[in-house]
Amino acid sequence: MADGVRDEVGFIAPIEGLRGIAVLWVLAFHYVVVREASFAADPWIRMAVSDPVANIAVHHGYLGVDLFFLITGFLLTLPWFRHAAEAREPPAAREFYRRRIYRILPAYYVQLLFLFLICVPLLRDLTYWKTDLAYYLVNFGAHVTMLHYTTPITSASISLNGALWTLALEAQYYLILPLLAPLFVRAAWPAALALFGAAIAWHWAAMHDLAPLVAFEMAIGAAWNLPEATIRHLLGTQLPAYLAHFAAGIMAGRAWLAWRGREPGMTENVAGLLAALAAIAVLFRMHAPGGVWFGDFNWVLIPVAMGVAMVTLVSTGNPLARPLLANPPLAFVGRISYSVYLYHLPLLLLWNKFAPRDLGWLSLPIYLALVLGVAWLSWRFVELRYIRTKALNPPMNANQNG
Repeated sequence: MADGVRDEVGFIAPIEGLRGIAVLWVLAFHYVVVREASFAADPWIRMAVSDPVANIAVHHGYLGVDLFFLITGFLLTLPWFRHAAEAREPPAAREFYRRRIYRILPAYYVQLLFLFLICVPLLRDLTYWKTDLAYYLVNFGAHVTMLHYTTPITSASISLNGALWTLALEAQYYLILPLLAPLFVRAAWPAALALFGAAIAWHWAAMHDLAPLVAFEMAIGAAWNLPEATIRHLLGTQLPAYLAHFAAGIMAGRAWLAWRGREPGMTENVAGLLAALAAIAVLFRMHAPGGVWFGDFNWVLIPVAMGVAMVTLVSTGNPLARPLLANPPLAFVGRISYSVYLYHLPLLLLWNKFAPRDLGWLSLPIYLALVLGVAWLSWRFVELRYIRTKALNPPMNANQNG
């Protein structure tokens, strides 16, 4: 089984664990917020909302998406850093794109067929083909081309799998990565600061400027009479808004590669663990009541705090973090996390509609088993097949293997 980053630097077990944490965090978030209005008697929801700490953690589980962006930044630039350290030519952009296509699109397209051919008939009125045919055809085309998060008509993924918005941003990031990576190789800190600056500028512009773009998007969504605030939120969550997250991940990955193989002492390990706990505490506190310290720019703390935690727990090779991040159950979830992410939300909507309402404490475990089972099938028979295809079709020049 071959993968560009794994070919270059090997398997990074703590990153696999972080993937597991990220996807379980998002899953818990959706389970509570999607069900709590109609399934308030669900004991898992009662437990989550009754405890102040759990309530904040679960209702901000969308931060798992932020963590995914940092993980992408961490991993995908590593081949460029390694090639530069070994005085080799940089990875070929064409090979990088080929690997990303094989890795992402097959499972994504199978999920789209599931979404449009199974979920739509089961979760919508059976007259949908007659009354909303144009709407579904436009959405299908936008999703096939991964342009769905560019307009208010398609950004919600027909309100059946809104989590897909992040895949559109990831795809856009893949397109520009071969241009960004050499900048980080030549001048990592200036490049990182430039991406942070671009993200800050985009956030401000999405809130206070971009009037022509706002008007254009409002015209597209005129049939839904969407308020300006909704359009500005859509613009404020486009790719430029997350460049700081990718930059933080890239810097953590660069640190990991530079420190790989060293054995930090116990004092350094304990200090790193305390720094990670402090970063997590900041992340928690900023989402608690009264935690908005920097107004519109409070969000900057998210990539900074996550980046600090990633450096201290992963980049340093801290052995104190391995029992948490490299344990087999979490590694399994991390391995299939892409398919878990693809299917967890439409499966939840199907679960809410068709599962018995009186399952009590069994509801979440059965739903989780269903999601993990479907995700494993997707990983085993779709993802793994195309990962192996990459291994059977190596590039002509092995030194260009990104």
